[in-house]
Amino acid sequence: MNTSKTLNKQLLFLILAVFIFISVIVIDYRINGDTYFENTIITENKLEQLLSSREYTDTPIVTELYFDDQPLIYDLDDNTFYCSSIENQDFTTITTGKSLENSLLQVLGIDYINVGYLPDSGQLIQYSHNKISISNLVFTTLPILNISISSETVKELGLDETYYIESYTSAELYLYDNSSDFDGVSRITSSPIKLHARGGTTIGAPQKSYRISLLSDATDHSSKNKVSLLGLREDEDWILYSPYSDYEKVRNVFAMNLWKEMAESNNEWNASPYTEYRFVEVFFNNNYHGLYAIAYPIDKKQFSITDGESLFKKKDWSQTEFSLDLEYTDSGEGDGYYWLPGYSLEYGNVDSFTQLHDLYYTMAYSDDPAAIRDTVDMGNAIDLYLLYQMTQAVDNLYTTNVKNLLVATKKSDVSYGYKLLFAPWDMDQILGNRFVDGEGSHGISSYANSPDYSLPIAWSPVYFLNEKGDKTISSEVSNRYHTLRRTIWSDDHINQLIDIYEADIYGSGAFERTMVRWSDGNYYDIDKQLEDFRNYTIERLHIMDELY
Repeated sequence: MNTSKTLNKQLLFLILAVFIFISVIVIDYRINGDTYFENTIITENKLEQLLSSREYTDTPIVTELYFDDQPLIYDLDDNTFYCSSIENQDFTTITTGKSLENSLLQVLGIDYINVGYLPDSGQLIQYSHNKISISNLVFTTLPILNISISSETVKELGLDETYYIESYTSAELYLYDNSSDFDGVSRITSSPIKLHARGGTTIGAPQKSYRISLLSDATDHSSKNKVSLLGLREDEDWILYSPYSDYEKVRNVFAMNLWKEMAESNNEWNASPYTEYRFVEVFFNNNYHGLYAIAYPIDKKQFSITDGESLFKKKDWSQTEFSLDLEYTDSGEGDGYYWLPGYSLEYGNVDSFTQLHDLYYTMAYSDDPAAIRDTVDMGNAIDLYLLYQMTQAVDNLYTTNVKNLLVATKKSDVSYGYKLLFAPWDMDQILGNRFVDGEGSHGISSYANSPDYSLPIAWSPVYFLNEKGDKTISSEVSNRYHTLRRTIWSDDHINQLIDIYEADIYGSGAFERTMVRWSDGNYYDIDKQLEDFRNYTIERLHIMDELY
């Protein structure tokens, strides 16, 4: 009897030990999944053998896949997995996400899932002992950004594939940073967000731009989650820019990043009146949405706004820079004030419209060059003038019309007590592209201008100083131009920038994928890539050389 009890105890102990052993394996499996990358290349012959001996499924056996620590995006609509590759770095492991109920079977080898890659066709093969699935696999050299919106919200707002979100709506953001020089804690950024569509005339395009705010609390739209995305400044507010109407998808990013290099601390306050753009590929609910560029807003932080200073945005062609007086506006609720039409107050006090008007008035009507100079930071004003002139920025400045401009009233030790500091935005109609009534696609014609086109400028501190016979303004502009041509406007540097953008837009495959996704958008000859844009820009600079 004692022997029987001893055997029972031993058997119970053995069963318990096996149970613990299997549990540990299953738990480890749940945490780590299947990890392997060696011998994943599959040949056509191997694929034929697998297909002949297994049941084919239209959908992947597993959709939760990881290459190293990167979860792949799976687009059900085109049965495609997307992976953001890292320059000069090979992946070492593939991990398949598993459910608890089938983990034990797979650990014991009963239903082990293998993952293979058919490189010639770009296909991802998954197979178990009795099933096989084939999906597309896309490697992109760009970061990947996915925005997840709940099915309830999609239904409630009646959202279609364009995701026209009129007012701030809750969502989740996932971003994978594939930078080769990444040195942060994790390449993955996940955060609750709120977002809405943005833009003027472009908001009618199916591939929309968005304003995104990262939240620390998904239930509180006033909460803020300040993080750095893709090495840009730490912030909670971000812009997703859609280059839908630009034929080569490069112009706004090229111009605004070039302005950043020009304007960085080139003013008396050492302010940074600029933004920076990084190209990304965007998904909504895992469905491919196209090539975008992400940037932080040009806001009070960039302008280093302090107490008593204000920031304004000019959105239309109203010529109020020449207004003799402010105009009164009143919503009917007793909150009326005097303002300068066309300008929205982004930050500050409505009383600062008086400062803005007075400085503009002096700039346009004073006969004293010294007084005109005291209205602005001259280094900043000269840079803006040269940028507009070089890029032929017809949608920012045209004769006496000013648009798409940010301007701050900054404290300064001059008679007015303030100076103006400028920054451009929305520079997609440059270097050949422009609106021509009745022509082009989506209101934009490709290379409607030629490199020798001279932008008619009849507004700018530089213009007004020339008109008033200022003795040194011409040499100041010329000296700054030659400094730029030796440095960030040199042929070599411009070519280096275009090389980077060409790799981002075309080398990544994003241009072609976006063309498939939004076939009605504006697209230039894909075989030429940025060849014509490059030649146009360099020729434009050589023509500018003759002017200065």
